[in-house]
Amino acid sequence: MELTPFVLTLLKWGMITTVLVIGLFLINRSRTFTGRGSAKKMSFKKRTETQAAEIHLDKSQYLNPTNVSMTVTNSGTKEIDLYAPVITFKRWFSKRSFRILKVEHSEIYPILLEPGKSTLLDISLEQFYEAFPELKLACRMKIEMKDRSGKRYKSQTIRLKWF
Repeated sequence: MELTPFVLTLLKWGMITTVLVIGLFLINRSRTFTGRGSAKKMSFKKRTETQAAEIHLDKSQYLNPTNVSMTVTNSGTKEIDLYAPVITFKRWFSKRSFRILKVEHSEIYPILLEPGKSTLLDISLEQFYEAFPELKLACRMKIEMKDRSGKRYKSQTIRLKWF
């Protein structure tokens, strides 16, 4: 009995799909019984965390922004206590970090965020550029915050300039 090339291709892809599905199932089952911490199964559902903070950055301009606004939102189900943010400027393989200690001459950190609440902070980049002129060469920027338990929350990296 001779099979056409179309049927052979269909059988080949069917076998590959079957092997991948069985392999994924076996990997998922073996992760359950490894004994490492909790037995988490792989799933594609978004897990709701009890403590979760989202940091979002917005630029004033597309390139060479003068102001960056940082919005921190508590998307978890419990209140979260966050320490002062750390701003990191990056250029190729070098980076420079700064911790924000005061906002308009008053100390507001650590800050307590209730579930569903958010806070907004406008950051002027000119104060950094005046103190450290080499930061004008930085191409990217990100912000990181820690809570009292030591968990880190990072923002996306934004591009300040191309080169």
